[in-house]
Amino acid sequence: MMGLLENDFLSAILAFGLVLIPAIIIHELGHFFAAKSVGINVLEFGIGFPPRAFRLFMWGETEFTLNWLPIGGFVRPLGEDFIGPIDGSDNASKESQAAYVSEREELRERGVADANMLSVNEAKPLSRIWFMVAGAFANFVSAIIVFIVVALIGLPTIIGARVQLLAISPDSVLAESGAEVGDVVERVNSQLFQNLDGFWQLWFSSSNEPLEITMRRLSDGSNYTVQVTPQATERVNQVRVLSILADSPAIVAGIQTDDVITAVDGEVFPLSVNPATVLQDITSQSADKALRLTILRGDETLEIDITPRLDSGSGRARMGIGILSQYATNDGLQWTTTNSLEENIPQPLGDAVVYGVSRFATTIGLIVSIPQQLIDGTISPEEARPVSIVGISQVGGQFLRQSVNDGSPTLILNFFALISIFLGFTNLLPLPPLDGGRVVFVIIEMVRGKPVPIGIENLVYRIGIAFLLSLGGIVIVYDIINPFVLPQ
Repeated sequence: MMGLLENDFLSAILAFGLVLIPAIIIHELGHFFAAKSVGINVLEFGIGFPPRAFRLFMWGETEFTLNWLPIGGFVRPLGEDFIGPIDGSDNASKESQAAYVSEREELRERGVADANMLSVNEAKPLSRIWFMVAGAFANFVSAIIVFIVVALIGLPTIIGARVQLLAISPDSVLAESGAEVGDVVERVNSQLFQNLDGFWQLWFSSSNEPLEITMRRLSDGSNYTVQVTPQATERVNQVRVLSILADSPAIVAGIQTDDVITAVDGEVFPLSVNPATVLQDITSQSADKALRLTILRGDETLEIDITPRLDSGSGRARMGIGILSQYATNDGLQWTTTNSLEENIPQPLGDAVVYGVSRFATTIGLIVSIPQQLIDGTISPEEARPVSIVGISQVGGQFLRQSVNDGSPTLILNFFALISIFLGFTNLLPLPPLDGGRVVFVIIEMVRGKPVPIGIENLVYRIGIAFLLSLGGIVIVYDIINPFVLPQ
């Protein structure tokens, strides 16, 4: 299985089958059951798109079929085809009249009396609206159910803190342990620690007694344990320079990435406070005031003067550097805090239901807020780009691989729920021939007291289909040229 998933194309195909096809079928099932609930006859429920492979079974007057194109499914209710509504009135086209007669003959052959036949256009407006929005409703309900299942399986819950190795001295206790820079400590003597102070208490508590350190290698996710007897008797707080902005005071002063700031104006950072926060507070209050930084650069200690500059946007003085708090012990090790240790904790049913509904509402809120975020610049056009079935399959493949690697289905289940929500929401947009566009025609009919002429409605549907197919083609090409990659 893992061999298949390592191939991007095959993993995308698998994700398409596991995520998109079920989401589309659920959508069509929503239409199907809504039609049945209001008395609209359904001639066919198809899995995949024609040409037909074979009939699966009959349920009442509905024929369930399997089709050769595995791209979802469809419902064929009486009085409607893939392009738009069909009508047997005198004003309808000959093609529409022929289809109207043919479908009713088909239902008669299946034992349906004329009195029990009801087409989409013959149903009452509110019944039609329910039929049209039911696909999205089914997607939304399925997403909530999947979120509930995810919560029952287990939600990520912080159970402890973790510290990460930034440097290992050749003379330190970890030099020969097999630990590498970037590895993180998760437990000491099998004990979790809730913060950095908790780690130091465990680390410094050893009186020449060995400690069993449980560590994780982030490069491959593997866990291992080492036994060490800490030699450190004290620690110091420091700040590491991660990045430098162009045309900033730091450039002028000659600061370099990976410089380690150990003191400001001769004052070391207090042990009880986050050193990066201390440096930010000092800097913000020192606009146009020179500060002397004590810096370690390799084995060299430097004194560098820098004058923070007032940033017009934030109103705070800045040096123009990206920084990270680090903590050095006198045995030659350098540490920093990193992401907390999490564990999937199964939730009680009541809490799982609350989580499912809340997660659904939050997702809808995020979708609705996208246009405003684009205007505000909170997100970039690239981040909000439309994604085709190709792009969705590519992302799904990445989630599928990660789910298999983690040994948990929650990632791919969450992805399925999100895609189901996006599918339902998209179909409610007021664009023909999407469900929302069809609802607009019903609302117009309710306002004007008579339906829009069938010819006009069909023409609008055809234009809408041409537009959506063109847009879809462009997005597919873009997704192939510029595949969407999940952030690490």
